[in-house]
Amino acid sequence: MKSSRNLGVILLGIWLIAMGLLPLVNITLPGGAVILAILAIAAGVLLLVGTSRAKLSRDLGSLLLSIWLVVQGALELLKISFPQSGLVMAVLAVAAGALILLRR
Repeated sequence: MKSSRNLGVILLGIWLIAMGLLPLVNITLPGGAVILAILAIAAGVLLLVGTSRAKLSRDLGSLLLSIWLVVQGALELLKISFPQSGLVMAVLAVAAGALILLRR
């Protein structure tokens, strides 16, 4: 299962670089939003699959990050939203980031 987690971290890294770099250099790719959404979902799923259940219960930050990635990708890919979806996603992101930083 460790290789799934490693691949998830690699995909997460690629996704983060693309999310930051593409707007910064003002590049748009045909189908770029779909590719990024699929990348986010894949990273989230692989992080979940590659982490043991016992470790996930201790590492709430990684669990929230995985959930955030899957939901973020699904919202973009399926073009859906719900009331206050931006706020919910922001709170989830802040909680995941804070818990990950506290764990370090």
